[in-house]
Amino acid sequence: MTMAMAFDFDGTILFQHGVSGEDQAAIARWQQAGNLAVACTGKSIYAARYALKDTSIRFDYNVLYTGAVVTDADYTVLYKQTLPVDIVRSCVEKWGDHQGLALFATSLEYDFRLGGALDSSTSILAAFEPLALEDLESHEYVGIPFWIPDARLRDEVYEWILASFGERIDCHKNQDFLDIVPPASSKGTGLDWLARYLAPAEYTWVSVGDSYNDIPMHRWADVSASFECSPLSVKRATDRVITSTHELIDGLLEEPIERSAAAK
Repeated sequence: MTMAMAFDFDGTILFQHGVSGEDQAAIARWQQAGNLAVACTGKSIYAARYALKDTSIRFDYNVLYTGAVVTDADYTVLYKQTLPVDIVRSCVEKWGDHQGLALFATSLEYDFRLGGALDSSTSILAAFEPLALEDLESHEYVGIPFWIPDARLRDEVYEWILASFGERIDCHKNQDFLDIVPPASSKGTGLDWLARYLAPAEYTWVSVGDSYNDIPMHRWADVSASFECSPLSVKRATDRVITSTHELIDGLLEEPIERSAAAK
């Protein structure tokens, strides 16, 4: 049975220096062996393209916006869920002038910065466009990322999001970010949609990711891997703890796993 691997980006293959040559070559070997390579990230189409622009990587499929959008290799949208504009507006009205955060919104075309007074930068959302509040209604939104380095403020905003919007949204924690996405959207649900789209072809699914928002895909996958530097709760949710993505790929190419042998 052919294998398919779902790759998180930040902290998994993407670091301050970009994507290493070792990981790029390993992903190419994985695909050349006839396996699928699938991006599975909180990033938007815009941000995913930007992150990979200087690499040789071309994923076979892309699960983006923490599962709210699935595309093919050319970023043609196969599946999407969106957020009501009033949720975006409420976030801007409440947090748009706050000193300790930066507020963004992601559409199918662009990443926009909507407010917040945090004046440093983050490599996770490295490229974005400005958007005036009067133009909010002109776009269709798939995600609302908050960048909040301070853990106490991050918890405060998280509780406000849950209390304000309830079952109208999902909210995922990822490093210093909170990502508001459409309801029932996670990396696991996005991969599940893709697996059903690919049927009747079947794959042994492998997940590799370092952080909290990767746990749903780890629970969904047949075989899962986190990193030695991952939070303890993430490591406990995975079958393997590794030091690098290329190490995982090369090990599976040497000893492929059949689905019947991959049960946790």
